Amino acid sequence: MKLSKKIFLGSIAGILILGAGFSVSQQLKSTPITAATTSNNNTLKLVHGAYVYNKKGRRLKKYCGSWSNTHLRKGTNVQYSGTIQPIEKDSKQYYLLNDDNYNQSWLPYKKIKGKYYYSIGHGGYINAANVNEIDGQPLYVACATVTVKPKDNHGFSGGYTGSGTSRTLVKPSQKLKVDCITKIPDGNSTSKVYRIAGTTDAFIYIGHIKTQPRQKLATYTMYTYVGLKQNSNTYNIATILNPKTTNKNITLAKDEAIPVVREIYVWVPNDNKAELFYRLNYYTPDARSNLYNATTNQLFYIKAADTTYLSGPQLTPANTPEEARTDAKVATTTDKQDLQKLIDQEKVIIASANYKNELYVNTYKARYDEALEQAKTVNSSTSASITEVKEAVWYLTTQQQALLNASKFGNGVIEDTMPVN
Repeated sequence: MKLSKKIFLGSIAGILILGAGFSVSQQLKSTPITAATTSNNNTLKLVHGAYVYNKKGRRLKKYCGSWSNTHLRKGTNVQYSGTIQPIEKDSKQYYLLNDDNYNQSWLPYKKIKGKYYYSIGHGGYINAANVNEIDGQPLYVACATVTVKPKDNHGFSGGYTGSGTSRTLVKPSQKLKVDCITKIPDGNSTSKVYRIAGTTDAFIYIGHIKTQPRQKLATYTMYTYVGLKQNSNTYNIATILNPKTTNKNITLAKDEAIPVVREIYVWVPNDNKAELFYRLNYYTPDARSNLYNATTNQLFYIKAADTTYLSGPQLTPANTPEEARTDAKVATTTDKQDLQKLIDQEKVIIASANYKNELYVNTYKARYDEALEQAKTVNSSTSASITEVKEAVWYLTTQQQALLNASKFGNGVIEDTMPVN
């Protein structure tokens, strides 16, 4: 459906199709803190002209002996006083991202009368809102105030955005707080949108905003996205465990943003060690893409070492390296008991109201049918590994739960959010 630039965006589905009913917040984890990499030149770059204040927030009449030093022009590089330090994720109003795009650091600021100030030494402070780089790195803001464009014959004329408790009425010329940026499908392309602070799915097209944030906003995505550091092959478990098996070798291109849903260790016999792999998220906005071709051919895995984290819930491994080594052996009938129990529930699932609901034919029902078919294939195989059995159990469980809980989360129309370039 083509997105009209004159209306607000629709809501985003409230459940991950592969998430088995787990919300995004439930999938987040605490991550060890690492300081951001900096050029260590101790400079702030101004995105806007800035006055110099004292520690009480009063404008100085002289700074470093001169009146002319009390006003700094846009684009100026100013020496700061202090040291960049690591912080807990999302704990500060202004922060820096380090190389993994997840851990954060900050240059300590002073809050005066509700505003944030950086020390530039000699008793001088400048408003952090006027800074957009620290040591050459972009400065991020947790929440920014923007202004909606006034009503006219060609622009935004007002309306609602979001769903449920996030449903929000926005009016022309209104000031809004926004806390992240993302992209959503827009016909054959995508459109950038801001999320309104305090909501989960109330978005506004950036073209409807009169004043853009001075600092960068965090990227929001419903799914976990990773970026490829190099061209990366896709695999199934059998081709990883058995090097003699010919891989169909569908390759994903360097720098592509890839949605992933699961992180597991798989034993790699050639290297005699367990290696981390990501399972690809089935969703893709472009059926012609290599991502779609890979998942359609059941090549669900890429090497985590080939990627960097971009956005979305931070995943944790579903198993240990020791379990991966043990699970590389061929599964016995006993190992398949849990999978068989899930398969045996087929009649109950097919008789359920959600399975018969026409709204879910191309989404929840289709994914359940696919997971069931894959499970039956693994269950009947005499060479399937324990890893393959466990993955089949996981996939069928998530799709069964998603189908049974579908009515709680909408009509099955799956929309995604994607990282901003």
